[in-house]
Amino acid sequence: MNLYCNVSERMDYIQKLFLSVGTRLEEKTTLHEVIAFLETEPAEYRSVAYESASFEIALTDLKTNQQLDRWKEFRQRCAKQHTFHIDIGLGWAFAKTGLAPQPYLLNFQPLVQWMVFDGVGYYYGLFKGRSTLKNKVIPEGIEGDGLHGFDQGLGRRLWYIIKGNVAELDKLVESFPEHRHADLFRGIGIACGYVGGNEKDDLQHLCKISRENYKQLQLGIALAAISRIASDTINEHINMACSIICHKTVNELRMSIISKDTNLFYLYKNSSSNHHWLARLESELLQTI
Repeated sequence: MNLYCNVSERMDYIQKLFLSVGTRLEEKTTLHEVIAFLETEPAEYRSVAYESASFEIALTDLKTNQQLDRWKEFRQRCAKQHTFHIDIGLGWAFAKTGLAPQPYLLNFQPLVQWMVFDGVGYYYGLFKGRSTLKNKVIPEGIEGDGLHGFDQGLGRRLWYIIKGNVAELDKLVESFPEHRHADLFRGIGIACGYVGGNEKDDLQHLCKISRENYKQLQLGIALAAISRIASDTINEHINMACSIICHKTVNELRMSIISKDTNLFYLYKNSSSNHHWLARLESELLQTI
């Protein structure tokens, strides 16, 4: 039996992988050893292993001297293929320690900051569900772009909570204030596209319930596709999600990136804000053909 055939089984694998990497890193003393170990993970979800390692490395840095020097070196060496996941891992570390991310992120580009808060949002949805999911409490100090990233991560967590069961999603999203729905659906798109395992009917129903947030759902799928393009782990699942939700194949997205002679991970360096970056992403990659 293929253990990766449906959403629930794929999620179980991802969650077990994240935990197992954390325990195994205790045996590795240098970044060279860490990276060599991470590269032994099968390619499809290797970026998750990098996310877990990012969390553990950042957590140690924050507890030791709060300078993030080792984490920055790790990111510099690995960001080309695993940028989003490494930045999300840093968000996990801030959430775990309770330290406010903002003072540490002043010299980082806007999208890096956004993905860090995405990690914080996912962590809160996982470990502080009563306040975050049931009572809709926003942690102190999270506002503006930080809240957009936080809710994006929370949207990813919602997808895991329902195990990709689209029929249960609408009610869950509707329980949040309407002004938070766009970011939640972008996060849902990221998780849906990256995890995979849904049938065509599920993806079509997901488009329907996203309603006025359809563009944000598309952007989430595109971000998952960009991650898979960068890590060279394109599969049938992200291809189907792109075709049904974005009306483009992953290869068409890849050709758009190549034609612009840029790595989309770094396109935001020329953008004044995350919203500007996402608007460019939409105009340059997601126009239907």
